[in-house]
Amino acid sequence: MEKVLVLYNHFEEDDDSFQESRSGVMDQVNAVNDSLKKLGIKSDVMPVRNLRHLAEILTQRREKLIFNLMEEFAGSIRQACVVPALCEAFGVGCTGNGTEALFLSQDKAYAKAILASAGLPCPAGVSVKPGQSLPADILEEGTYIIKPACCDASEGIEIDSVVTIPSSAADARIKWIHEKFNHAAIVEQFIPSRELNVSVIESDNGVKVLPLAEIDFSAFSKKQLKLVDYQAKWVKDSFGYNNTPRIIPAPLAESIAEKVCSLAIQAWDCLHCSGYARVDFRLDEKDSPFVLEVNPNPDISPDAGFAAALSAAGIPYEKFVLMMLKNAIRQRDEKQKIK
Repeated sequence: MEKVLVLYNHFEEDDDSFQESRSGVMDQVNAVNDSLKKLGIKSDVMPVRNLRHLAEILTQRREKLIFNLMEEFAGSIRQACVVPALCEAFGVGCTGNGTEALFLSQDKAYAKAILASAGLPCPAGVSVKPGQSLPADILEEGTYIIKPACCDASEGIEIDSVVTIPSSAADARIKWIHEKFNHAAIVEQFIPSRELNVSVIESDNGVKVLPLAEIDFSAFSKKQLKLVDYQAKWVKDSFGYNNTPRIIPAPLAESIAEKVCSLAIQAWDCLHCSGYARVDFRLDEKDSPFVLEVNPNPDISPDAGFAAALSAAGIPYEKFVLMMLKNAIRQRDEKQKIK
């Protein structure tokens, strides 16, 4: 196996308002690099500041194979979507999803429109652009969750994100998202019952759904909102963090599990995913599934859900790393033949 360059996004400490989630990228870097050592594959690790810096690296380095752990760059979420295309332009293989899937998935409102137009069940909702207000009478009265359109890792999602409509609280939350993130706010029907994380992986044998995982909310009281918000995902001394374990495999009826797996593959296909991804679902009181979002190149740190799904499927972490490298080499070589 040829030498691998592991690249990740670099943030200055003073420009990072979500330190917990963004510092987690180093857990992924260390896990991948340790796996490469176990596999006997030579590697170097480098932080990347922006696309111009990446172009300099690709020009100066000899490696033709990159393990891509770049999630976003400071001041620009969209730029990270271009990383695979830039690597391709330099004839360099890049693990995970391509630019098309990353771009389509980045704006969750846009991605959801694609999924819904393909007939996949998605919660009802609208996107409210900065400077605009929620149009009157566009949504039925009920409970909704309001979240940033272009953020990952539950950034911008709090208990206060779930509101009734119409209400002043909903208007205030939309305004907060506009001011905090400077992009659209998604106002989406809140599906109250169960939450599933579905990991999907690609190999030489095609695309495969890993064992389904369910978030266990059993420790929550009836008055507590069953939600994996930013604190539950990242703040280690919070109630949510310590009381939202995952159950793998999820205790689902076979017919429901089969439907969820089918929808996950359809969502993967709709957004042209490759390599690995996670599709998040909520189930309503009747166990009807709704696609919340598709996460291309999700968190692969050892304590994250994707690694847990790999373990449940009997796939060692090092094997996953090797599979992703082989995918990248195959795709790179195929594109070079076309050229």
